Amino acid sequence: MSSLYSIESERALLGGLLNKPVTFPDIDGHLKETDFFSREHGTIYACIRQILSEKKELTTTSLTTRVKSLGLRFKGVLDIEEYIEAISLNTLNDKAILETAQEIVKLRAFRGMESSANEIKAFLEKNKAVSLSSAVATVDGLMANTINGFVVDDIPVNIFDELSKEVIILGNSPTEGTGLKTPYPSFNSLFGELRGGNVYGIASRPGQGKTTFLCDMALGVARENNVPVLFLDTEMTTKEIRLRMAASISGIPLWYVETGSWNKNADLRARMNNALAKIDSEMKSLKFFHFHVGNKTIVEVLTIIRRWYWSVAGRGNKCLIVYDYLKLTGEKVGANWAEYQAIGEKTNQLKAISVEIDNPVFTAIQINRSGESSGRQSKEVTDDSSVIAQSDRVLWFVTFLAIFRRKTSDELALDGKDFGSHKLIDLKTRYQGKDAAGHQNLVERQLEDGTSVFEPNFVSFNIENFRVKETGTLKDIIAKGGPLQVSFKKGDEDYEEAPFK
Repeated sequence: MSSLYSIESERALLGGLLNKPVTFPDIDGHLKETDFFSREHGTIYACIRQILSEKKELTTTSLTTRVKSLGLRFKGVLDIEEYIEAISLNTLNDKAILETAQEIVKLRAFRGMESSANEIKAFLEKNKAVSLSSAVATVDGLMANTINGFVVDDIPVNIFDELSKEVIILGNSPTEGTGLKTPYPSFNSLFGELRGGNVYGIASRPGQGKTTFLCDMALGVARENNVPVLFLDTEMTTKEIRLRMAASISGIPLWYVETGSWNKNADLRARMNNALAKIDSEMKSLKFFHFHVGNKTIVEVLTIIRRWYWSVAGRGNKCLIVYDYLKLTGEKVGANWAEYQAIGEKTNQLKAISVEIDNPVFTAIQINRSGESSGRQSKEVTDDSSVIAQSDRVLWFVTFLAIFRRKTSDELALDGKDFGSHKLIDLKTRYQGKDAAGHQNLVERQLEDGTSVFEPNFVSFNIENFRVKETGTLKDIIAKGGPLQVSFKKGDEDYEEAPFK
């Protein structure tokens, strides 16, 4: 019988979870009930997971009831209620719970390797006459099976084995999309929906509206898909975001909202009352969560994501995580660890958590001065990956990255004011929507002097008082050949207006 186990560690972990169930998301996905040497402890752990996944309160009573409902007899345990009470006396802090879980997983791996070593020994003793190459191949296979169980989840497969079957299954149950729809039709048709396990990002200069865009994206995803959203903000407080939302929904300039001066004017008061009535009747049901993480390291942020995902979204359910934005927030840099490396690792960690919870993460990053559009003509603005700080490492890990900036004065004149104030220029997109251009994303455009140029297609947006409205693509601008009226909402009334008038 193996000695590679620790009943004390298993009891301590279960007691730690009973006293601090909020730590469970930190170890879920890494620790399974089969990792426990004690079958009884594995069963108790499985019951803890069930209770928490159902969003019920975890107590010694609820756990005892759940374990008893299984009708199992535990070896050496006369009274399961007393046993669970005794376990609950074990108290561990958050760090100790994680370390104990890691120790249990390690011992389980050691037992697997020990078992493989015993099989190898038995094989060699019985097959002394086999050739050296055959022995090596067998031993290598026995050990690889064990190692793969703890290091990798998959093995290489022939892609054609199940290809026809997979395509037919998809064809028999067609869907409208492959992820969470954004509130922007052109974005969806060009780049597809937001897929789980992927990081999406925009790059922008300070003050260009990236937080406004991310807030609108998050709110729209919550509405379109009826899913919870977690907005992790490195700069703005919850109060600041709330007041911006009030300004956007009411159409009242932010200064009047922040100072309360909206209440001094009858027209503004009526518009605000309409907006507040809409918020109370329609928007309170939306699960839009905001958390200021300006002083949190990425490790701390991942803990917040895991616990929110478990408690609000629920294991296996869809949600969106927004992180605004990629910069240093307590991570250490120095001679052996530069800022670009820290930002790259931060992006990698966001990618890892998106895979872990199988949901998309949307983020943003700053660009350098060569991407500045304010006070410049379009030919003076660089719109490629060279303008993005830490671009190479960020590009490694993101699925989608686009520059988001204000249009220059000549672009406003050329596009037409009614096609919006901003443009989204994609630099990298792994997935495609139904109207994606493919590898060649250039559009032929005729200038006023009769000459033609080829420009990358882009998506236009209008931002006004924290309202974001998608206004079409470059292809739409060319096809329209004239100004486009944009529909907005003020309070509960629709009205047509062209911005910048």
